[in-house]
Amino acid sequence: MGNKLMKGILRRACAVMTAIAAAAAPVMVSGGGAFADTKDYDQEIAELEQKAERIKAQNEERQQQIGNLSDIVEANDYQQTLLEQQLVGINDEISTYGRLITTQQEKVAAKENEIYLVEQDIAEKEAEIDKTKDDIAELEAQNKQNLQKFSKLIRALYMNNTSDTLPLLEGSDDWYNFFTYVDVIQNISSQNLDFMNGLLDDIHHQQDLITGLESDIAKLNSDKADLLDKKKALEQELSDLEDKKTEVQGIAQERTQDIADIASKSQSLQNQVNQIQSEVNASQEEVEAINEAIKELIREKQRENSGAPVYSSDGFRWPLDSNLQYITTYFGWDAPMNRTHYGIDVGNAGIGGKNIYAAQGGTIITAYGDGGSHGGFGNYIIIDHGGGLSTVYAHCSGVTVTAGQTVNKGDVIGYVGTTGWSTGNHLHFETRVNGTAVDPFSYGYEYV
Repeated sequence: MGNKLMKGILRRACAVMTAIAAAAAPVMVSGGGAFADTKDYDQEIAELEQKAERIKAQNEERQQQIGNLSDIVEANDYQQTLLEQQLVGINDEISTYGRLITTQQEKVAAKENEIYLVEQDIAEKEAEIDKTKDDIAELEAQNKQNLQKFSKLIRALYMNNTSDTLPLLEGSDDWYNFFTYVDVIQNISSQNLDFMNGLLDDIHHQQDLITGLESDIAKLNSDKADLLDKKKALEQELSDLEDKKTEVQGIAQERTQDIADIASKSQSLQNQVNQIQSEVNASQEEVEAINEAIKELIREKQRENSGAPVYSSDGFRWPLDSNLQYITTYFGWDAPMNRTHYGIDVGNAGIGGKNIYAAQGGTIITAYGDGGSHGGFGNYIIIDHGGGLSTVYAHCSGVTVTAGQTVNKGDVIGYVGTTGWSTGNHLHFETRVNGTAVDPFSYGYEYV
């Protein structure tokens, strides 16, 4: 787009230059000889200035768009920053839940280990019970064998002894218990009696062991049930933590997507800003090309006036009364308006209607007083001071001179106003050398 625009600018600039050259060529008219056609430089300058002002107005709109879009981009960037900060906090929360989950898993594992150890104890106790039962069965078998031996002994005594007590044993079902309470015990060796008493003690001891082990197992089973309940509670807490972590991870994903969406929107807006700025830059180039064409027209106009004398070089008179010196805009780049300002604006309070004075003597080469826009200058005056130097006075409420008139330094040439592209009463004052604008403050002034 920039190349096409530049080509158009160059074509228009060439057309302007061609028109200037054509205007300078002699032409024949009916009824007379050859003479130089009078070119309406003021009209061409006005048209070019109007075009430049239209472009400037468009650029102002573009700058407003850029400002609006930039504000949105800035707001998006701020929102993105907040979301990124929030995401950092959310990720910290996720990390915290991760650590809590790890701790909870360790607690569950510890409970499982406790349960495992209790189950091992139960298994060991049950194994002890089984072994003790086997021991009891073995002791009972030995006791049975001893009773059988005792029975044989009693029968032998019965066969060889006529004691009155022996018949009492006949048909008894509990030989051992009986013989401990009757006198016949005296006939049994103390060794056999001690052995059988030892067997009974062992049986009773083993039975006590079983009772104790069964009590231990019951206690262990109770402990196991309690551990299982605690494990279940820990597992529920673990599940809740995992659910919470999943929820926060979902929020993190949403915020990440929000950030991506905002970044995408900001990039799209920035692309628009860049596109508009490129249009502004291209338009500025076109304005500069138009300004070059205007300079050339002014130079041509000054060349037509080249026969006029070079007026005094003793310095300029301040174009207003000496008490009016408040500068609202200086020469050069005008950042708020995003454009080059080719002169200075003087805008004291109450300046409207005040006299405008010729800064130096010269010939009026342009004097518009019809209230038209004239490229945004409104009513304006150009004075050619000779030697390629000219001055411009714009936004006048009225003018008191006409084109071709000679004026002296300090003559009243018009009045301060706000015609054309103006937001209030002020004097726009330019100094140009061979059509090129230069800083008015590069000259010295008399303040009268």
